[in-house]
Amino acid sequence: MSKKKVSEKPSPPLKPYAVEVVPIESLRPHPKNYRIHPADELEHIAESLRRFGVYRNVVIAKDGTLLAGHGVVTAAKQIQFTKIPVIRLNVDPDSPEALKVLVGDNEIEHLSEQDDRLLAGLLKIIKEQDPMGLRGTGYDEMMLANFLMVTRPASEIADFDAAAAWTGMPEYQSAKEVIKIVIAFDSAKRRDEFVKKFGIEIDYKREKNTWSTKWPYEGREDRASLKFKK
Repeated sequence: MSKKKVSEKPSPPLKPYAVEVVPIESLRPHPKNYRIHPADELEHIAESLRRFGVYRNVVIAKDGTLLAGHGVVTAAKQIQFTKIPVIRLNVDPDSPEALKVLVGDNEIEHLSEQDDRLLAGLLKIIKEQDPMGLRGTGYDEMMLANFLMVTRPASEIADFDAAAAWTGMPEYQSAKEVIKIVIAFDSAKRRDEFVKKFGIEIDYKREKNTWSTKWPYEGREDRASLKFKK
């Protein structure tokens, strides 16, 4: 006796969305947006916008509320963009469909896997061949040197001195031995409570689970004061 074939629901036809160019001041952040964009991230987004324009999707609800692209819009405002291309969905900003876009844009990427060794190699190529260096990638020379320490075996990168030399840090001087302490938390909430309780200034936030800093805190280079010509 043959089994009855279960019919599958056909895929919806692909409908390309029309891109609108709207005044940037007509857009407003979603009140339920939970993603915070610190200054150093916005600097990298701004550099990307200067060089390549808006190639990331900015998605809005039908009333102009942002669903995806909060960081892009914030950075664009900072460098005096007056208009920006958007995709407008025919949904209310607080509808389940809109909230799913808001969350999905932030969270689906966390399911991907990354070849850190390959990424480190790509960053090195960019640093060596692009006159603008790593600006616009989300990394700087110090971050790349630290990244190498966890993506290369000791036979290739023995210590931070070797990592800094490998990346060609322009003003690098041999560093003293670095003493480290690693503290693990069972939740982001407890980590945040620890940082707040002891007044710890964080130097780097790599993804959402790995933060690093120095003690005493030495501060970071103020790249926000740099001016670029369009």
